[in-house]
Amino acid sequence: MSASREEERRKLADIINHWNANRLDLFEISQPTEDLEFHGVMRFYFQDKAAGNFATKCIRVSSTATTQDVIETLAEKFRPDMRMLSSPRYSLYEVHVSGEERKLDFEEKPLVVQLNWNKDDREGRFVLKNENIFPLKAQSNGPEKQEKEGVIQNFKRTLSKKEKKKKK
Repeated sequence: MSASREEERRKLADIINHWNANRLDLFEISQPTEDLEFHGVMRFYFQDKAAGNFATKCIRVSSTATTQDVIETLAEKFRPDMRMLSSPRYSLYEVHVSGEERKLDFEEKPLVVQLNWNKDDREGRFVLKNENIFPLKAQSNGPEKQEKEGVIQNFKRTLSKKEKKKKK
C-alpha cells in the first residue's frame, strides 16, 4: 500500500473512531480495509402516509453501496407485499434536527454521507419516501389526527388490560 493511501486510510480510521465513540455499539462502523471500504448498520425510517406514522429498519450498509442500492433493499424490507402490486418510485432523504431536508442523488453513498455528519457536528436520520404519494398536511386537527390519537389510546388501554391480568 502506498504511503498516501495509508495516510488516507489512517485519516478515515480516525473519523470512524470518532463516530464510534459517540454511538451505540449497534451502529458502530468497521475499520476501513486496504481498499478504504467499511461497513456499518444504519437506521432508516419509512413514513406510512395512510397511518401517519413511521416504521424503522436497520440494515448493514457498505461504504460502496449507492443510494439506489439501499433504496432497493429498503423497498423489499418495508413493503414486500406492495412491490408486486405497483411500481412506486422511492427517494431517500437526509433529515436533520434543524428541519433541513435533502434528497440524496442515486449515486451518493449513504454511509459516507452519514459519516460526514460527524465533521459538521450534525445529527440526522434517513427517511425513505414514496414519491408517488402526496404528503398529508403537516399539522392537522381533522379526522386523521383524531384517528391517530384514538389508536394510541386504544393501545394504552390494551396495555393496561394486560398489566391487570398479570397482577391477578
